[in-house]
Amino acid sequence: MLKRLLFLFMALSLSGCSTFIKQPPIDGPITQQWQFNGKFAIRTPQETQSAKIHWAQLNQQYDINLYTTLGITVMKITGNDNFVEIDGIGEEPITGTSAEQLIWQLTRWHIPVSQLQWWVQGKVPYGSNINYNKLGQVTDAEIIDNNGQTWQLRLGKYQSVDGKQRPYTIGLTQDRLFLKLAITKWQIQQ
Repeated sequence: MLKRLLFLFMALSLSGCSTFIKQPPIDGPITQQWQFNGKFAIRTPQETQSAKIHWAQLNQQYDINLYTTLGITVMKITGNDNFVEIDGIGEEPITGTSAEQLIWQLTRWHIPVSQLQWWVQGKVPYGSNINYNKLGQVTDAEIIDNNGQTWQLRLGKYQSVDGKQRPYTIGLTQDRLFLKLAITKWQIQQ
């Protein structure tokens, strides 16, 4: 069950890369390159698990590693807008076109994570009932999954990273499922 839960969160992390709106560049192409280290936790009615995460992003290409507190890699996820590969779940890598598809395939859960790439940047382009703090930063919103269920998204502990405000905590809750990402170190290059 641990590997399945770890897979779930990793798939959540990367799915943001697979379904966001493309916008035409303003004055030529803009390179988006960032990475972060952090910790995450998953709580279900049956158990709670946690691991460390390293996520590196270059435009739509990503490389995500999940590892234990001792630094042992548990899972590696690579992909882009159209392809996801997860190594470490079984003997052979698992592939698909989106993380949400793989989450459903393995867990039968509809989890609305197609925008996680935006959330780690403090943006919620498709939420409803969005609330902001005094500085205009998103603090919480409601997200609807593919099955019509409402999830509560919370962003918090914003800090300046190379002149950009980024949340250091992200939480997603629905009924008895809770996911939390706590970012410990950001690096942004442009």
